[in-house]
Amino acid sequence: MASALAKIYIVLSGAILVVVGVVGFFRHEMFNLTFPLAHNIFHFTSGVIALWAGLGKSADSSRRFGLIFGTIYTLVAIAGFGGLRDLGPVQLDLNAHFNFIHLGVGLLSLAAGFASAKPS
Repeated sequence: MASALAKIYIVLSGAILVVVGVVGFFRHEMFNLTFPLAHNIFHFTSGVIALWAGLGKSADSSRRFGLIFGTIYTLVAIAGFGGLRDLGPVQLDLNAHFNFIHLGVGLLSLAAGFASAKPS
């Protein structure tokens, strides 16, 4: 049951990320947040990968995606809380709102990864 819920979470979060990424290309401000180009590209790309992992036939792809994606998003949140706003010339425009969102998404993704079935 936990594995099925994890898969649903990964597919839903992937769909949301794709939509936010695509809309962000046309509308740079949503939900009182500014989304620079690099941020939109990352959202779109990670969303497509999430959909591929969640809709794929391999149970291991959902698990692997949740663990890797969750780690990346959690580390981005921690770096943001530590003062990171951009990656050199790559403008991300991270702020406290993004940091809390990234932390939540990261921790939920890690939970989904750990809840997914381990390969036999």
